[in-house]
Amino acid sequence: MKFKSFSLPQDIYIFILIPLKIIYFRQKVNRIRYNVLLSGFEGNNFTKPADKKFLAKLNKFYKASTFFLVRVFKDPNPCMIRSLILYELCGKYNIKVSLITGVYKEMGVLKGHSWLEINGKPVNEDKTYIDNFTIIHEI
Repeated sequence: MKFKSFSLPQDIYIFILIPLKIIYFRQKVNRIRYNVLLSGFEGNNFTKPADKKFLAKLNKFYKASTFFLVRVFKDPNPCMIRSLILYELCGKYNIKVSLITGVYKEMGVLKGHSWLEINGKPVNEDKTYIDNFTIIHEI
């Protein structure tokens, strides 16, 4: 059975895994500083290119994590936790990926955003939106 881009029951594990990963990474972020958390990921040398099958899986994880973060956990800024979850997934499959954190100033307020890039292309991000950000960290 198809539900949106998910195949059920094969993809049901995504709906179980994502909330657990959200809780895990939220606790990590709350316990240690973000830069320390990111330094734990540095030095990973993922080498495999992403194929269409993996990108389809990554898209499912993106949609599910966004749903849970915004609708269930009521997180108004889901990008950081979502990016950590997706980066970990890429690492599990040895996919060459970059986790990027950037900032920009809008009307005197500093705004931040995190996203992934595969082959230099942002994953499920509007290129014109992320072009506004100054990259402050990339792994």
